[in-house]
Formats: sequence, C-alpha cells, structure tokens
Amino acid sequence: MTNFLAIDYGKRHVGLGWGSSDIGVAFPCKPILCGPGKDFWTALGNVVHGKKVEAFVLGWPISMDGGITPWTEEVGTFAGRLRKKFSLPIYLSDERLTSYQVKRDLEEMGLRAPYESHIRRRRSGVEDSCAAALFLQDFFNGGARSIF
Repeated sequence: MTNFLAIDYGKRHVGLGWGSSDIGVAFPCKPILCGPGKDFWTALGNVVHGKKVEAFVLGWPISMDGGITPWTEEVGTFAGRLRKKFSLPIYLSDERLTSYQVKRDLEEMGLRAPYESHIRRRRSGVEDSCAAALFLQDFFNGGARSIF
C-alpha cells in the first residue's frame, strides 16, 4: 500500500488529490493558497505528514501536441524543489484537459453554478483539487506516467 498525493501546481493555489494504491480511488483535498504571507511549504508538509504520503503524482502540463511549454518548465522547477524538500518519488501525469473535464463533470452533476460562483470556486482552488484527483485516478487506472 502506498499513499499518493497528486499536485496540480499553480502560482495562486495548488490543487491536491489524495489516494492509496490499495483502494485505487482518488479524492480531492483542500487546496493550498499561495502568495504573500502564505507559508506554502509548511502547509504542504502538514498534508504530507498528516496523510502519510509516500509518493507524489504531479500534473505535467504539456501542450495539446505533446510539446513542452514555459509552464511545463515552471512545473519542472517546482518538481525539483519538491524532491529536495521531501525526498519522495515523483510521478508525472499528463494533465491535458483535466480542468475541462472537471468543469464538464460539475455541469453534468448540476453543481456548476452561475458565472460569478464559478469565478469564486476557481479562485479558491477547488477545481484544481478536483483536477488533481482526476489525474491521480488516471494514474491509478494505469494512465501514462513517468518518474521525475
């Protein structure tokens, strides 16, 4: 059994998903807000220790044609810091279209609120955590992955 933490990295907030390999189901977690006055690494460390995380699955933002983007490089830099801070394995998961899928799923469930509520939810990082759970579930289902 391995406990995984999925990370959808962003500059304003970081979406998180958690799951264990023994059950193979991913769940969204409370996102971490970033920015001035926020201690991101302490907050992430609390999640890692509280959920007994043994490996990370990091959303890998590649372009629709499979190419590298400036954001891919930014996430690569974050992955290096993550490895240095926690010394845990990091798997990369293709995150293309996960945000689109989350929005579609919320609409199908009748949970996608009017525009203003959507903006509040987006700013809170909730959709990012749902996206992290989505690509972690793909990882559990045998989706393409590589280790960083």
